[in-house]
Amino acid sequence: MAQRARVLVVGAGLAGCATAWHLAADHDVLVVDQGSAPGAEATAQNAGMVRRLGEDPAERALALRTVDFLAAPGPDWAGLVVSRRTGALLGLSQDRWHLHDAVAHVRAHGVTVDSVDAEEATRLAPALRGSPLQQRWWLPDERVADPHALMTGYLRGLRRMGAEVRCNVRVQGLRAVAGRVVGVDTDAGPMRADRVVLAAGAWSATLAQSVGLQRPLFPLRRTVLTTTTHPLSTADHPWCWIDDAGLYIRPENGGFWLSACDEALDPPRPGPGSRGSADDVTRARALDKLQRLMPALSDLRPTGGWTGLRTFAPDRCPMLGADPELRGLWWTAALGGFGVTCNYAAGEAVASWMRGDEVPWLHRDSVDPGRHLLRRFPIRPLGELHGPRLIDATRVPQRRPAPSKTDT
Repeated sequence: MAQRARVLVVGAGLAGCATAWHLAADHDVLVVDQGSAPGAEATAQNAGMVRRLGEDPAERALALRTVDFLAAPGPDWAGLVVSRRTGALLGLSQDRWHLHDAVAHVRAHGVTVDSVDAEEATRLAPALRGSPLQQRWWLPDERVADPHALMTGYLRGLRRMGAEVRCNVRVQGLRAVAGRVVGVDTDAGPMRADRVVLAAGAWSATLAQSVGLQRPLFPLRRTVLTTTTHPLSTADHPWCWIDDAGLYIRPENGGFWLSACDEALDPPRPGPGSRGSADDVTRARALDKLQRLMPALSDLRPTGGWTGLRTFAPDRCPMLGADPELRGLWWTAALGGFGVTCNYAAGEAVASWMRGDEVPWLHRDSVDPGRHLLRRFPIRPLGELHGPRLIDATRVPQRRPAPSKTDT
Protein backbone atom coordinates (compact mmCIF):
# COMPACT_ATOMS: atom_id res chain seq x y z
CA MET A 1 0.00 0.00 0.00
CA ALA A 2 1.29 3.44 -0.89
CA GLN A 3 2.46 5.53 2.06
CA ARG A 4 0.89 8.92 2.67
CA ALA A 5 2.07 12.20 4.19
CA ARG A 6 0.28 15.49 3.97
CA VAL A 7 3.52 17.31 3.04
CA LEU A 8 6.48 15.39 1.64
CA VAL A 9 9.79 17.26 1.54
CA VAL A 10 12.36 15.84 -0.87
CA GLY A 11 15.81 16.62 0.47
CA ALA A 12 17.08 16.54 4.06
CA GLY A 13 19.68 19.28 3.76
CA LEU A 14 19.39 22.67 5.43
CA ALA A 15 16.81 23.93 2.91
CA GLY A 16 14.54 20.91 3.27
CA CYS A 17 14.85 20.56 7.03
CA ALA A 18 14.29 24.28 7.61
CA THR A 19 11.13 24.16 5.50
CA ALA A 20 9.92 21.01 7.28
CA TRP A 21 10.68 22.56 10.69
CA HIS A 22 8.54 25.60 9.90
CA LEU A 23 5.71 23.38 8.65
CA ALA A 24 5.73 20.61 11.24
CA ALA A 25 3.81 22.45 13.95
CA ASP A 26 0.58 22.31 11.91
CA HIS A 27 1.23 19.82 9.10
CA ASP A 28 1.98 16.12 8.88
CA VAL A 29 5.49 16.20 7.45
CA LEU A 30 7.73 13.50 6.01
CA VAL A 31 11.25 14.34 4.83
CA VAL A 32 13.05 11.88 2.55
CA ASP A 33 16.64 11.90 1.33
CA GLN A 34 18.71 9.65 -0.88
CA GLY A 35 21.76 9.95 1.35
CA SER A 36 22.66 7.81 4.33
CA ALA A 37 22.30 10.77 6.72
CA PRO A 38 20.67 14.22 6.66
CA GLY A 39 22.79 17.09 5.39
CA ALA A 40 25.31 14.94 3.52
CA GLU A 41 25.38 16.88 0.23
CA ALA A 42 25.64 20.67 -0.23
CA THR A 43 25.04 21.29 3.48
CA ALA A 44 28.17 19.33 4.42
CA GLN A 45 30.22 21.15 1.76
CA ASN A 46 29.36 24.68 2.93
CA ALA A 47 32.21 26.80 4.30
CA GLY A 48 29.86 28.32 6.88
CA MET A 49 30.42 32.03 6.29
CA VAL A 50 27.21 33.96 6.95
CA ARG A 51 27.17 36.77 4.43
CA ARG A 52 24.53 39.50 4.31
CA LEU A 53 26.33 41.69 1.77
CA GLY A 54 25.48 39.62 -1.30
CA GLU A 55 24.72 40.57 -4.89
CA ASP A 56 21.04 39.55 -5.06
CA PRO A 57 18.33 41.56 -3.21
CA ALA A 58 16.24 38.47 -2.40
CA GLU A 59 19.31 36.69 -1.07
CA ARG A 60 20.06 39.70 1.15
CA ALA A 61 16.48 39.74 2.48
CA LEU A 62 16.74 36.04 3.36
CA ALA A 63 20.16 36.55 4.93
CA LEU A 64 19.00 39.46 7.09
CA ARG A 65 16.16 37.34 8.46
CA THR A 66 18.34 34.27 9.00
CA VAL A 67 21.04 36.16 10.91
CA ASP A 68 18.43 37.30 13.45
CA PHE A 69 17.61 33.62 14.00
CA LEU A 70 21.27 32.59 14.26
CA ALA A 71 21.84 35.12 17.02
CA ALA A 72 19.16 33.42 19.19
CA PRO A 73 18.05 30.15 17.59
CA GLY A 74 15.73 28.85 20.31
CA PRO A 75 15.31 25.73 22.50
CA ASP A 76 15.81 23.12 19.76
CA TRP A 77 19.42 24.35 19.57
CA ALA A 78 20.03 24.37 23.35
CA GLY A 79 23.62 23.47 24.18
CA LEU A 80 24.80 23.88 20.57
CA VAL A 81 27.15 26.55 19.25
CA VAL A 82 25.24 27.34 16.08
CA SER A 83 27.27 30.37 15.07
CA ARG A 84 29.90 32.76 16.34
CA ARG A 85 30.52 36.40 15.61
CA THR A 86 33.81 36.85 13.74
CA GLY A 87 33.36 39.96 11.63
CA ALA A 88 34.10 40.05 7.91
CA LEU A 89 36.05 42.21 5.53
CA LEU A 90 34.86 42.33 1.91
CA GLY A 91 37.26 43.85 -0.57
CA LEU A 92 37.07 44.94 -4.21
CA SER A 93 40.16 44.86 -6.39
CA GLN A 94 38.70 45.68 -9.83
CA ASP A 95 35.40 47.57 -9.45
CA ARG A 96 35.12 49.82 -6.43
CA TRP A 97 31.43 50.49 -7.16
CA HIS A 98 30.39 46.84 -7.01
CA LEU A 99 28.06 46.07 -4.05
CA HIS A 100 27.25 49.72 -3.32
CA ASP A 101 23.52 49.05 -3.74
CA ALA A 102 23.91 46.08 -1.39
CA VAL A 103 25.64 48.27 1.18
CA ALA A 104 22.75 50.76 1.07
CA HIS A 105 20.22 47.92 1.42
CA VAL A 106 21.74 46.27 4.49
CA ARG A 107 22.57 49.59 6.13
CA ALA A 108 18.90 50.52 5.83
CA HIS A 109 18.19 47.40 7.90
CA GLY A 110 20.60 48.41 10.65
CA VAL A 111 23.67 46.41 9.59
CA THR A 112 26.97 48.14 10.35
CA VAL A 113 29.05 48.45 7.17
CA ASP A 114 32.09 50.73 7.34
CA SER A 115 34.33 51.80 4.49
CA VAL A 116 37.91 51.50 5.76
CA ASP A 117 41.31 52.42 4.34
CA ALA A 118 44.23 50.04 3.82
CA GLU A 119 45.77 50.74 7.21
CA GLU A 120 42.55 50.07 9.11
CA ALA A 121 41.80 46.97 7.01
CA THR A 122 45.24 45.58 7.88
CA ARG A 123 44.64 46.23 11.58
CA LEU A 124 41.28 44.44 11.44
CA ALA A 125 42.39 41.64 9.11
CA PRO A 126 46.21 41.21 9.00
CA ALA A 127 45.85 38.67 6.18
CA LEU A 128 45.02 41.64 3.90
CA ARG A 129 48.35 43.38 4.49
CA GLY A 130 49.58 44.50 1.07
CA SER A 131 46.37 43.56 -0.77
CA PRO A 132 45.82 45.78 -3.85
CA LEU A 133 42.24 46.72 -3.04
CA GLN A 134 40.23 49.69 -4.33
CA GLN A 135 37.49 49.36 -1.72
CA ARG A 136 37.21 47.67 1.68
CA TRP A 137 33.96 47.06 3.57
CA TRP A 138 34.16 46.11 7.26
CA LEU A 139 31.15 44.27 8.77
CA PRO A 140 31.90 43.73 12.47
CA ASP A 141 28.82 41.62 13.18
CA GLU A 142 29.14 38.96 10.48
CA ARG A 143 29.29 35.35 11.59
CA VAL A 144 30.49 31.85 10.85
CA ALA A 145 27.86 29.15 11.31
CA ASP A 146 28.21 25.42 11.97
CA PRO A 147 26.06 23.53 9.43
CA HIS A 148 26.14 20.36 11.57
CA ALA A 149 24.85 22.22 14.65
CA LEU A 150 22.13 23.84 12.56
CA MET A 151 21.05 20.45 11.22
CA THR A 152 21.07 18.95 14.71
CA GLY A 153 18.63 21.56 15.98
CA TYR A 154 16.28 21.18 13.03
CA LEU A 155 16.24 17.40 13.48
CA ARG A 156 15.55 17.78 17.21
CA GLY A 157 12.62 20.04 16.43
CA LEU A 158 11.23 17.72 13.76
CA ARG A 159 11.29 14.80 16.20
CA ARG A 160 9.69 16.94 18.90
CA MET A 161 6.84 17.89 16.56
CA GLY A 162 6.30 14.34 15.33
CA ALA A 163 7.72 14.75 11.83
CA GLU A 164 9.69 11.91 10.28
CA VAL A 165 12.99 11.95 8.39
CA ARG A 166 13.86 8.92 6.27
CA CYS A 167 17.25 8.49 4.63
CA ASN A 168 18.40 6.01 1.98
CA VAL A 169 15.20 6.71 0.02
CA ARG A 170 15.91 7.62 -3.59
CA VAL A 171 13.10 9.62 -5.20
CA GLN A 172 12.93 8.61 -8.88
CA GLY A 173 10.28 11.05 -10.05
CA LEU A 174 7.10 12.93 -9.25
CA ARG A 175 3.57 11.58 -9.61
CA ALA A 176 0.91 13.88 -11.06
CA VAL A 177 -2.73 13.58 -12.06
CA ALA A 178 -4.93 16.21 -13.73
CA GLY A 179 -2.33 18.96 -13.28
CA ARG A 180 -1.70 18.25 -9.62
CA VAL A 181 1.17 16.49 -7.86
CA VAL A 182 -0.03 13.52 -5.82
CA GLY A 183 3.26 12.15 -4.55
CA VAL A 184 6.55 10.65 -5.66
CA ASP A 185 7.94 7.34 -6.84
CA THR A 186 10.91 5.99 -4.92
CA ASP A 187 13.09 2.92 -5.00
CA ALA A 188 11.05 1.77 -1.98
CA GLY A 189 7.71 2.26 -3.76
CA PRO A 190 5.26 5.13 -4.23
CA MET A 191 4.64 7.75 -1.57
CA ARG A 192 1.52 9.86 -1.75
CA ALA A 193 1.25 13.42 -0.49
CA ASP A 194 -1.07 16.39 -0.77
CA ARG A 195 1.94 18.62 -1.35
CA VAL A 196 5.53 17.96 -2.35
CA VAL A 197 8.40 20.35 -1.61
CA LEU A 198 11.45 20.02 -3.86
CA ALA A 199 14.47 20.85 -1.71
CA ALA A 200 16.81 18.38 -3.37
CA GLY A 201 19.43 20.90 -4.47
CA ALA A 202 21.19 19.82 -7.65
CA TRP A 203 18.65 17.04 -8.24
CA SER A 204 15.50 19.21 -8.03
CA ALA A 205 15.26 20.17 -11.71
CA THR A 206 15.61 16.56 -12.86
CA LEU A 207 12.79 15.49 -10.57
CA ALA A 208 10.57 18.22 -12.02
CA GLN A 209 11.43 17.04 -15.53
CA SER A 210 10.00 13.61 -14.68
CA VAL A 211 6.53 15.11 -15.19
CA GLY A 212 7.56 17.36 -18.08
CA LEU A 213 8.09 20.48 -15.98
CA GLN A 214 11.04 22.61 -17.13
CA ARG A 215 12.67 24.63 -14.36
CA PRO A 216 16.25 25.62 -15.27
CA LEU A 217 18.52 24.98 -12.31
CA PHE A 218 22.23 24.64 -12.88
CA PRO A 219 24.66 22.98 -10.45
CA LEU A 220 28.02 24.75 -10.44
CA ARG A 221 30.99 22.99 -8.85
CA ARG A 222 33.30 25.02 -6.60
CA THR A 223 36.54 24.10 -4.83
CA VAL A 224 37.52 24.80 -1.21
CA LEU A 225 41.09 24.11 -0.10
CA THR A 226 42.48 23.50 3.36
CA THR A 227 45.96 24.85 4.03
CA THR A 228 49.04 24.58 6.20
CA THR A 229 49.02 26.36 9.54
CA HIS A 230 49.85 30.05 9.57
CA PRO A 231 50.49 32.59 12.36
CA LEU A 232 47.78 34.90 11.00
CA SER A 233 45.10 32.24 11.45
CA THR A 234 43.75 33.22 14.85
CA ALA A 235 40.39 32.80 16.52
CA ASP A 236 39.62 36.52 16.23
CA HIS A 237 40.68 36.96 12.58
CA PRO A 238 37.64 37.77 10.40
CA TRP A 239 36.83 35.91 7.24
CA CYS A 240 37.79 37.89 4.13
CA TRP A 241 36.34 37.90 0.63
CA ILE A 242 37.66 39.81 -2.40
CA ASP A 243 34.36 39.69 -4.17
CA ASP A 244 34.93 40.94 -7.71
CA ALA A 245 38.11 38.88 -8.16
CA GLY A 246 36.67 35.78 -6.55
CA LEU A 247 38.85 34.84 -3.58
CA TYR A 248 37.96 34.13 0.04
CA ILE A 249 39.70 32.88 3.17
CA ARG A 250 38.32 31.71 6.49
CA PRO A 251 40.56 30.85 9.47
CA GLU A 252 40.14 27.21 10.54
CA ASN A 253 42.22 24.84 12.71
CA GLY A 254 45.31 27.05 12.65
CA GLY A 255 45.27 27.37 8.86
CA PHE A 256 42.72 28.67 6.38
CA TRP A 257 39.92 27.48 4.19
CA LEU A 258 40.62 29.04 0.81
CA SER A 259 38.63 29.26 -2.42
CA ALA A 260 39.23 30.91 -5.79
CA CYS A 261 35.43 30.88 -6.27
CA ASP A 262 35.72 28.77 -9.42
CA GLU A 263 32.57 27.61 -11.21
CA ALA A 264 32.17 24.58 -13.48
CA LEU A 265 28.83 23.35 -14.77
CA ASP A 266 28.37 19.79 -13.51
CA PRO A 267 24.90 18.18 -13.51
CA PRO A 268 24.92 15.39 -10.91
CA ARG A 269 24.48 11.73 -11.63
CA PRO A 270 21.56 9.86 -10.06
CA GLY A 271 22.14 8.88 -6.48
CA PRO A 272 23.99 10.49 -3.59
CA GLY A 273 27.58 11.61 -3.54
CA SER A 274 28.22 15.07 -5.00
CA ARG A 275 31.42 15.78 -3.08
CA GLY A 276 34.59 15.73 -5.18
CA SER A 277 38.33 16.32 -4.89
CA ALA A 278 40.34 19.41 -5.82
CA ASP A 279 42.45 19.13 -8.97
CA ASP A 280 45.92 20.51 -9.63
CA VAL A 281 44.72 23.26 -11.98
CA THR A 282 42.28 24.67 -9.43
CA ARG A 283 44.87 24.51 -6.65
CA ALA A 284 47.38 26.39 -8.80
CA ARG A 285 44.77 29.03 -9.70
CA ALA A 286 43.90 29.59 -6.04
CA LEU A 287 47.56 29.97 -5.05
CA ASP A 288 48.14 32.41 -7.90
CA LYS A 289 45.23 34.56 -6.77
CA LEU A 290 46.43 34.37 -3.19
CA GLN A 291 49.91 35.61 -4.11
CA ARG A 292 48.51 38.52 -6.14
CA LEU A 293 45.64 39.56 -3.89
CA MET A 294 46.68 38.47 -0.38
CA PRO A 295 50.50 38.51 -0.43
CA ALA A 296 50.65 38.24 3.36
CA LEU A 297 49.49 34.63 2.90
CA SER A 298 51.66 33.77 -0.10
CA ASP A 299 53.51 31.09 1.90
CA LEU A 300 50.32 29.05 2.44
CA ARG A 301 50.24 25.61 0.86
CA PRO A 302 47.20 23.35 0.30
CA THR A 303 46.89 20.27 2.49
CA GLY A 304 43.57 19.00 1.15
CA GLY A 305 40.12 20.21 0.21
CA TRP A 306 36.93 19.30 -1.55
CA THR A 307 34.56 20.34 -4.30
CA GLY A 308 30.81 20.74 -3.93
CA LEU A 309 27.78 21.74 -5.96
CA ARG A 310 26.05 25.11 -5.64
CA THR A 311 22.75 25.19 -7.54
CA PHE A 312 21.46 28.36 -9.22
CA ALA A 313 18.64 29.62 -11.39
CA PRO A 314 19.89 31.62 -14.42
CA ASP A 315 19.28 34.93 -12.60
CA ARG A 316 21.08 33.64 -9.48
CA CYS A 317 17.97 34.27 -7.40
CA PRO A 318 16.41 31.56 -5.21
CA MET A 319 13.41 29.52 -6.34
CA LEU A 320 10.86 29.55 -3.53
CA GLY A 321 7.14 28.91 -3.26
CA ALA A 322 4.35 27.24 -5.22
CA ASP A 323 4.94 26.14 -8.79
CA PRO A 324 2.39 27.91 -11.03
CA GLU A 325 2.16 25.02 -13.52
CA LEU A 326 1.70 22.05 -11.19
CA ARG A 327 -0.65 22.41 -8.22
CA GLY A 328 0.67 21.03 -4.98
CA LEU A 329 4.33 21.33 -6.00
CA TRP A 330 6.48 23.69 -3.96
CA TRP A 331 10.14 24.70 -4.16
CA THR A 332 12.89 25.53 -1.69
CA ALA A 333 15.75 25.47 -4.16
CA ALA A 334 18.48 27.41 -5.96
CA LEU A 335 20.01 28.85 -2.79
CA GLY A 336 23.30 28.86 -4.71
CA GLY A 337 25.73 28.05 -1.94
CA PHE A 338 24.01 30.35 0.54
CA GLY A 339 22.17 27.57 2.36
CA VAL A 340 23.80 28.40 5.69
CA THR A 341 23.14 32.11 5.19
CA CYS A 342 19.52 31.83 4.00
CA ASN A 343 18.09 28.48 5.16
CA TYR A 344 15.91 29.61 8.06
CA ALA A 345 14.23 32.44 6.17
CA ALA A 346 13.80 30.41 2.97
CA GLY A 347 11.98 27.71 4.91
CA GLU A 348 9.92 30.32 6.75
CA ALA A 349 8.83 31.99 3.50
CA VAL A 350 7.76 28.74 1.83
CA ALA A 351 5.90 27.54 4.93
CA SER A 352 4.16 30.92 5.34
CA TRP A 353 2.96 30.96 1.74
CA MET A 354 1.77 27.38 2.06
CA ARG A 355 -0.40 28.48 4.99
CA GLY A 356 -1.71 31.43 3.00
CA ASP A 357 0.19 34.04 5.01
CA GLU A 358 2.06 37.02 3.60
CA VAL A 359 5.80 37.54 3.93
CA PRO A 360 6.33 41.32 4.05
CA TRP A 361 10.13 41.15 4.05
CA LEU A 362 10.46 39.26 0.74
CA HIS A 363 9.07 40.09 -2.72
CA ARG A 364 7.25 36.94 -3.76
CA ASP A 365 7.51 37.59 -7.50
CA SER A 366 11.31 37.77 -7.35
CA VAL A 367 11.59 34.15 -6.20
CA ASP A 368 8.54 32.71 -8.01
CA PRO A 369 9.47 29.33 -9.56
CA GLY A 370 7.57 30.28 -12.72
CA ARG A 371 9.20 33.67 -13.26
CA HIS A 372 10.62 34.48 -16.70
CA LEU A 373 14.24 33.42 -16.97
CA LEU A 374 16.60 34.28 -19.81
CA ARG A 375 17.80 31.49 -22.06
CA ARG A 376 21.45 32.50 -21.65
CA PHE A 377 23.07 32.86 -18.26
CA PRO A 378 26.56 33.66 -16.99
CA ILE A 379 28.93 31.46 -15.06
CA ARG A 380 32.32 32.52 -13.72
CA PRO A 381 34.86 29.77 -14.44
CA LEU A 382 37.71 31.77 -12.86
CA GLY A 383 35.54 33.18 -10.09
CA GLU A 384 35.88 36.74 -11.39
CA LEU A 385 32.95 39.10 -11.73
CA HIS A 386 34.11 40.39 -15.10
CA GLY A 387 34.49 38.22 -18.19
CA PRO A 388 31.89 35.55 -17.42
CA ARG A 389 31.14 32.68 -19.78
CA LEU A 390 27.63 32.69 -21.24
CA ILE A 391 25.80 29.36 -21.29
CA ASP A 392 22.80 28.54 -23.47
CA ALA A 393 20.25 26.91 -21.19
CA THR A 394 18.81 24.84 -24.03
CA ARG A 395 22.19 23.18 -24.63
CA VAL A 396 23.11 22.32 -21.06
CA PRO A 397 23.60 18.56 -20.71
CA GLN A 398 21.05 17.06 -18.34
CA ARG A 399 20.98 13.68 -16.67
CA ARG A 400 17.97 11.77 -17.93
CA PRO A 401 15.07 11.90 -15.44
CA ALA A 402 13.11 8.85 -14.44
CA PRO A 403 10.01 8.12 -16.52
CA SER A 404 7.01 10.20 -15.50
CA LYS A 405 4.28 8.58 -13.43
CA THR A 406 0.65 9.50 -13.87
CA ASP A 407 -2.09 8.01 -11.74
CA THR A 408 -5.41 7.04 -13.26
